[in-house]
Amino acid sequence: MTNTSPPSSPKENPLWQFSLDFYAYQDVEKFLLDCQDRNGADVCLLLWASYTAVCGKEISEEGWRVADRGVAPRRRIIRSVRHLRRWLGSLRPHTQRAYALCKRYELKLEQLQLAALWKIYAEDWPGDRSALELASQQYGLQQKDQARWAGLIESYLAHRGAAG
Repeated sequence: MTNTSPPSSPKENPLWQFSLDFYAYQDVEKFLLDCQDRNGADVCLLLWASYTAVCGKEISEEGWRVADRGVAPRRRIIRSVRHLRRWLGSLRPHTQRAYALCKRYELKLEQLQLAALWKIYAEDWPGDRSALELASQQYGLQQKDQARWAGLIESYLAHRGAAG
């Protein structure tokens, strides 16, 4: 289902590949960005939680806290770059080149964020809870949003199963 072979580089890992694929799947981008904008959620952590769920791995509250704290410094940098990109986007077409550069830089920062989360995922943490449940708890996602998220993952997996 998911590739767990050793990555060729820390940035090119199964979590990164999953994130690109899942984010591009129908309605996932909109859902994740809504969670980010309405609930202050970290999209990279949501992608990590989604990957963890897809792989059937549970984590502990401690494991979640380690992941959240571990990516916090980069999260602040990514948030600053995102604000700059959105501001440049509001000034387009005059800022098109700067906007495009900013967008590429933001994606590279997110790739580094996911590489850090991949290292945490690869560690042998004891697990007793769903990462989706822990993420929903941290970001205050309503039950309907939790169900929607789980449904997106189920639909993605069904689509991948039918395509593969």
